[in-house]
Amino acid sequence: MNGLSPFVGYNLAIGVVVALELLYLLSLEESVTAYRRFVLVTVAGLVLAVIGGPIVELVAPQLVHWVHGTAALLVIFGLYDPVTNDVRTTEWERVLLTEPSRIRRPAEWMTPMDDEVLGALHGTDLVLTPAVVAFNTGFSRKEVNRRLIELADHGFVEKVERGKYRLTRRGEQYLRGQLSATSSSDAETGVRG
Repeated sequence: MNGLSPFVGYNLAIGVVVALELLYLLSLEESVTAYRRFVLVTVAGLVLAVIGGPIVELVAPQLVHWVHGTAALLVIFGLYDPVTNDVRTTEWERVLLTEPSRIRRPAEWMTPMDDEVLGALHGTDLVLTPAVVAFNTGFSRKEVNRRLIELADHGFVEKVERGKYRLTRRGEQYLRGQLSATSSSDAETGVRG
């Protein structure tokens, strides 16, 4: 070890700061990591890259590429689910957007309950009855049925057959924050109001 070059010192300092920030964030959000190992795997990869890389560069420079490769694999497995062969978009949305309604712009007719009803249909690609949605959201079946009818009237869900609903593309876009329920009128989308 010939001493600390300015570049290695800078990398090490930035790595320590980023690692401390990540650990602080995780300590604040214990519930986020409680049953979500993919968050811990991703953070472990980031910490290994920002701390392990500079340290290994000081101690054993020939191993720095192995450390960065391992860190990259950890981040990839945190973001990608090899079992389902898909990116963990739904899981990360739940982690990063603990309160997604903050970025959504609901219409005046919408209630806070609508986000939960739509959320129960989100990511399942299933056709559900009001009773199943009610069971999963904690609202009464009668309330859920009323909201599903209203959401169907505005194109967020569609009635597949008597008493069975599924999320539409418009509902999916709203949940992702890609659609403002107030920006486009129902006349533009061809939905009855």
